[in-house]
Amino acid sequence: RSAASSYRGLAAINGGFFTPEGKPLGLLMETGTSRGHINQSSLGAGMFISSKTTSAIIRREHYPSSSLASNAYNLLQTGPMLVENGQPVTGLSKANHRPRSFIAWDGKHHWSIGYTQSATLASLANTLANILPNGFKINTALNLDGGRSSDLWVGPNVRNGNQTHRSFLNKPVRNYLVLTTHR
Repeated sequence: RSAASSYRGLAAINGGFFTPEGKPLGLLMETGTSRGHINQSSLGAGMFISSKTTSAIIRREHYPSSSLASNAYNLLQTGPMLVENGQPVTGLSKANHRPRSFIAWDGKHHWSIGYTQSATLASLANTLANILPNGFKINTALNLDGGRSSDLWVGPNVRNGNQTHRSFLNKPVRNYLVLTTHR
């Protein structure tokens, strides 16, 4: 909550995976400062990346050639990818119902972050590919660290907001995403 407040955020959610020592499990960049390294596992399959003028979710393989790579200001590597080109990613696990969190994008200007108390990766991907949050179709969605790291805060300026979704068993998150309005 305090991190979101410092950025005048509408909402905040836990970010990517981290090691037992608290280091990022993948590449992480905050306001131009990088930490970690490219993660080649499925837990690093995608990247939320933003420059000062635009944001996107891309596959790890596209990062080196992406026009955003040289102008990256913030970056979070995580995974697996849940939705691509409006379709659920195939081959995701149908086992292990647990808390999950995600970031989703319509491929243009609309973004959504969310949390579910219990889902498999496959069921979350199918749901996201077939819903219209706030009237937009999800083109791309990326799984964030889940389980005991799932943490979502929605601020008082959001309709039905001023809520925290966090289990008392949760671990402290090591990185996070803050949803703000574009000014």
